[in-house]
Amino acid sequence: MVALLSSSPGGQPSKGQNAVAVERVAGPGYASLVVENRRAYDVTVSLTINAHNATVVRIVPETAVYAGHSRTEAVKISVADSAQPWRWRYRFRWTKGSVDARHDSGTLYRLPFESGHAHRVCQGYNGRFSHRGQDQYAVDFAMPEGTTVCAAREGVVVDLKESSNAGGNEKKHASESNYVSIAHADGTIGEYHHLKADGVLVEIGDKVTVGQSIALSGNTGYSALPHLHFGVYSAAGAERMRSHPIRFTTAHGVVSWPRQGRIYVAD
Repeated sequence: MVALLSSSPGGQPSKGQNAVAVERVAGPGYASLVVENRRAYDVTVSLTINAHNATVVRIVPETAVYAGHSRTEAVKISVADSAQPWRWRYRFRWTKGSVDARHDSGTLYRLPFESGHAHRVCQGYNGRFSHRGQDQYAVDFAMPEGTTVCAAREGVVVDLKESSNAGGNEKKHASESNYVSIAHADGTIGEYHHLKADGVLVEIGDKVTVGQSIALSGNTGYSALPHLHFGVYSAAGAERMRSHPIRFTTAHGVVSWPRQGRIYVAD
């Protein structure tokens, strides 16, 4: 089965275009670098400075978490010896989520579909096809397009996409996935991917409860058949995310390791 998070060229899940920017702002005798996070979710940013004959004062550590919808002065740079030439340049990398998040392993997640409904796991943890690296602990549920997707955990909607009608069994389609991202109280983010076009039922900023209908499943993005990709993620640094193993409540008890080929019924 195919299931990857919608990804940018850097391989990061659901990173919007120009979501994070670094602006150079001139001050009296120095220049500041201001990091702007234009999205609702936290981001982890690494801002590297290479300088010659310059004094670099860091207001924020080189790798740090920047809150959603924030502008933060991160660095001040000034000439060290005004009689000598000086130069400096910067580069930055970022990823969605907080590197400080600590997943609450005691949390039980609800299956991400309606109570009483049953769906087969078409790829579980450590799935041979694509559940490796940052997607190690993601789960794919086979389901017909238009199936109601429900929140597996309460939280706040921080990102979404529903404009895509495209998909296919090639990696070039990875960025075409529709999705909903829900931030949890412990700083992790639940990702629901491959949704139907115009199939998102919530808005950014909405508070959602466990079991609430949030979207309609689809087959967009890097996907071989209609299914839902669900995983819980946090930032592992400024260049990649990591997934976390989770436990699901089901109609037949708690499942700690969803098995490929097994059918699970939502309680």
